[in-house]
Amino acid sequence: MKSFHPTDALTFFRLSFLVVICFWHAFPCQAEDLATQKKLLLQGKFEEAREGIEKLLPNAAFRQEALVAQSHLLEQTGDIQKALQLLAGEKNPSPQVLGRMAQLEFQLGKWDQALRHCEQGLKAQPDELLCRWIRGRIWFDSGELEKGLAEFLWFVRTYSERLDTPKAFTKADDLCLIAQASLEHANWNGLGDELPTILKDLLGDAIKAEPDYWPAEALAGQILSSKYNRPESLAAFDKVLTIHPENPSALTGKAQAALDRLEYAEAESLLNRALKSNPQFVPAMLGRASLLISQGELESARKELAKARGLAGRHEKLLGMLAGIAWLEGRTAELQTFETEVQAFDKKPAVFHAEMADILSARRRFQESMARYQKAIDLRPNLPEPHIGLAMLNLQLGNEAEAKKQLERGFARDPFHVRASNSLKVLKHLDSYKTLETEHFLIRHDPKNDSALAAILAFQLEQLHSQLAARFRFTPKGKTLVEIFSSHEMFSGRTVALPDLHTIGACTGKVVTMVSPQGKSVSKPFNWNRVMRHELTHIFNLEQSNFMTPHWLTEGLAVSQEGYPKPAFWAAELQSRLQSDRLFDLGNIQLGFQRPRSPMDWQMAYCQSLYYVEFFQSKHGPEAPRKLLEAFGRGLGTETVLKQELKMDPARAETEFKEYLRKELPGGKSGQPSRSVSELKKILEKSPADADAQGEMSWQIVGRDKAQARKLAEAALAIKPSQGKALLTLAKLAKSSGDSKQEQSFLEQACKSSDDPEAFFQLGRMFYESSEFPKALELFQKGLDMEPANPRWLEYLSRTYAQMDDKPKQMETLQKLCEQNPDDLEKRKRLLGLALKADRKADAYQAARWVLEIDANDSQSQELFLEQLKGQGKIEQAKMLEEAFKK
Repeated sequence: MKSFHPTDALTFFRLSFLVVICFWHAFPCQAEDLATQKKLLLQGKFEEAREGIEKLLPNAAFRQEALVAQSHLLEQTGDIQKALQLLAGEKNPSPQVLGRMAQLEFQLGKWDQALRHCEQGLKAQPDELLCRWIRGRIWFDSGELEKGLAEFLWFVRTYSERLDTPKAFTKADDLCLIAQASLEHANWNGLGDELPTILKDLLGDAIKAEPDYWPAEALAGQILSSKYNRPESLAAFDKVLTIHPENPSALTGKAQAALDRLEYAEAESLLNRALKSNPQFVPAMLGRASLLISQGELESARKELAKARGLAGRHEKLLGMLAGIAWLEGRTAELQTFETEVQAFDKKPAVFHAEMADILSARRRFQESMARYQKAIDLRPNLPEPHIGLAMLNLQLGNEAEAKKQLERGFARDPFHVRASNSLKVLKHLDSYKTLETEHFLIRHDPKNDSALAAILAFQLEQLHSQLAARFRFTPKGKTLVEIFSSHEMFSGRTVALPDLHTIGACTGKVVTMVSPQGKSVSKPFNWNRVMRHELTHIFNLEQSNFMTPHWLTEGLAVSQEGYPKPAFWAAELQSRLQSDRLFDLGNIQLGFQRPRSPMDWQMAYCQSLYYVEFFQSKHGPEAPRKLLEAFGRGLGTETVLKQELKMDPARAETEFKEYLRKELPGGKSGQPSRSVSELKKILEKSPADADAQGEMSWQIVGRDKAQARKLAEAALAIKPSQGKALLTLAKLAKSSGDSKQEQSFLEQACKSSDDPEAFFQLGRMFYESSEFPKALELFQKGLDMEPANPRWLEYLSRTYAQMDDKPKQMETLQKLCEQNPDDLEKRKRLLGLALKADRKADAYQAARWVLEIDANDSQSQELFLEQLKGQGKIEQAKMLEEAFKK
């Protein structure tokens, strides 16, 4: 739940200038100095501001305003306690000083003292805004809703009454306080149309009044972020950073946006910057705790929250996060302590229960999460966020009718909530879809676009369901909802309620969603069967483990069920990481999914997950995954599972895993990674005459430094005439100068004197381009023997066989290519055409099914598929499919 809350979000400057007018005339220099110090504070130039403020303190006319300024400086540099002590030492505090003291006390959880100072300030000055705001905030947050709402209403009415009068509010800090009160009033009373007024009139006027007043921009960013309006919220935060480059409020706001998009590395970097700027900035601490919770690092999250708790006092969101962790870890007594604590200061702690629900929902503890959302709704039914949170949870579970009701309730109160709006649009879009029901599935699809796909999918899914049920000896309860969307935008909106999910299929725990391969905004058709095999495996594994399986296990199992070989580049990268001791282990592989330092990290997380699954199966048989899933389902951690279920010491298991990889990775050149330029430089610094390093370096840099590449290649060959990479470099240089004879000579030398696959490939391609096909064929076949997992050899073998008009061999290589590449529609159609011309029915049937796995609307493949089914005696299935194909 992303509810806006002052103790979670912004710490606003409260540099009041309500000074008797004669003082401004009597001390013009000091007044100008005070304005200068305020500007320096706003810009984050704290040392300069500190010096200026200290010079103003001795002046009685400006002392109290200078004290307020100094308290802000102390707070922003990480010493809120000292800021409060500074103000508490003032003998005759003004209403402004009392309001500022109350603000700090409120943040620290000293609500009784804060209320006393508010009453004292309001007694002297009834319209002192900060005192009124803090008093209303305390009343509202403690569950005295009527009193709090009445105070917020006072702000709305007073602002309206004074508008266009001499008493109109024009100061930036006043307008920000009125904006916050107006927002609370609007949220509770369902006045969503007030949001533009708050953003444009109140906060917009604050910025016009004082262009450097970043709190107005930061508040706008927080409001827009709470509505999931990412572009405009980030724009607001960026404006803050142009004023104050290391502003913790803006950095934390941007970090939250990154967390929403699962960009964990970016979020971590921004939060670290925020805390470097202000080590006591509680919202950044909570952001870091959220990041840790999302990565399963509950103990580290608890420690982070404990630090924040020492600064925040009565902080309902913080306690809700701690309670969520306690529930996940089974700490019942601790959970009860937190519930008692929050109940002691808030009679209606909806934020506490909603925050807990968010954490539990993210960890797929669906039933308890649902109960907590409902509790929050019961306590404060007018808040939109719990309604929307519960709706999102119901969408995950496939309860779309119930989700729609909750979304409508939440959206009625908050019509600018982007995720709620998007989800309602998706549900409306789904109204036009049809549902195809099978024994185990409900398949929703666009009848105009995907009737054929849905029909074939129904056939395939039931087969897959039987296979997975036998594989894991488990069957999910009820029917699985599968939704095929005719546009990527709607798929993304259904899955994450935002428009830019960078994937094509997803499993939310109980629902599988996928964009159609022929859907709008799909750049290239893809293999829907492979996607479905992957996502349906998640459905089985998540429910079998009570949604507690670690990421590596469910992804490793899902990849293992896709039905295609590992990508060729995986082996080389894994070999490189194995040699340089850069592998993930079971303790940190989660980071590869959530905080990859590069796209390759993300790829290696999937790769290693698959190898871990295969490793455990090799040690403990095909039942190992099921045992792991069931053990994780009992709430056991990874180390305990390894010890109890597989009788393996965790450290020893990692050692044996590396030994397994060394044996399993492909041999020959395909499994040997190239060394990087930086690695080669270090080698050559120590051993300048290392011919292999010289040759490799020449090949690495030939594209950008021909002269140096030639120099290195010639030096390498002077030492080792057979150095393959050096010969390749000279061949490439000869080609660039148009000397094909010299190029061929170097390549032939490389093939004779080395076993470098690249030499065979370059020479083979040279022969192919000059139509010397038998010679090319021989070289490509040798290359395939050296690199059986590299598809480039099959690609060129297929082309060569086509040029030689060897149809059987061409079909053989095309079949192998189709088996390796799941998404190549063109080759599948080419294979189908060859099989039909050769009247090879069995091959044609197979090719047709392969085509339909990408393009379910291909009429020729549909006919062959039906023909095959009828030949197998599957008349009813063929009839159903035939009807769907006609639509």
